[in-house]
Amino acid sequence: MNPKLPDIPVVRGIFVTGTDTNVGKTQVAAGLTAALRQRGLKAGYFKPVQSGCPEENGRLIPTDALLARDLAELPDPLELLTPIALRLPLAPGVAAAREGIKVDLEKVAASFRDLASRYDFLVVEGAGGLYVPLVDTKFLVLDLARWLKLPLLVVARAGLGTINHTALTVLAARQAGLPVAGVVLNRCSATPGLAEQTNPGVIEAITGVPILGKVPEIANLDEPEGRKNFLSAIIEVCAQTAIFRTL
Repeated sequence: MNPKLPDIPVVRGIFVTGTDTNVGKTQVAAGLTAALRQRGLKAGYFKPVQSGCPEENGRLIPTDALLARDLAELPDPLELLTPIALRLPLAPGVAAAREGIKVDLEKVAASFRDLASRYDFLVVEGAGGLYVPLVDTKFLVLDLARWLKLPLLVVARAGLGTINHTALTVLAARQAGLPVAGVVLNRCSATPGLAEQTNPGVIEAITGVPILGKVPEIANLDEPEGRKNFLSAIIEVCAQTAIFRTL
């Protein structure tokens, strides 16, 4: 890790990472923020860097922060929730290099300090998995989590192939000295096959990390009924997570 990282405050929070890209960690992070706020906690959301941002009226829109702001009814500007938005759908460190943009960690730190002053608890979302580069290839998502000093919540797929990805993610976290609060299996089928039925027990046995919840596949998250069903599953995750039970 870069020894010259900017100073940041110690906060209560959790770092949401994924076993891979497109596992749904944005939905889970946004849902956790919304669920905690429904419980009366001053919870905020932060995703330092997002790549693959679409452009609207000459401005790159961090769509993950947009979803979280909408779902959790946050008042903050998108530029604060995601201070670095990149255009290319690549790993952030690669996208920034190709776009000629510096991933400025002082800018990330400034947003983090601002949000820490506004909220009692922060849900921070990474980009892809732990070994995704954020600054060139020298500063990874894993380094970001260590810098922020937050425990991990790992979002994983429910079906075939998830055992290996999840176990390797937990192993990488432990080797870096990062505590892992648990695993959330996302987009679970209403009629799970044998792999989905057996994966939770195998993952717990191999990693020693609890499965905190099984979040169903929600096709209509934009509709009230879909949001209600989704948040019900996320509230159960909160109930199973020791960090949240103490809030």
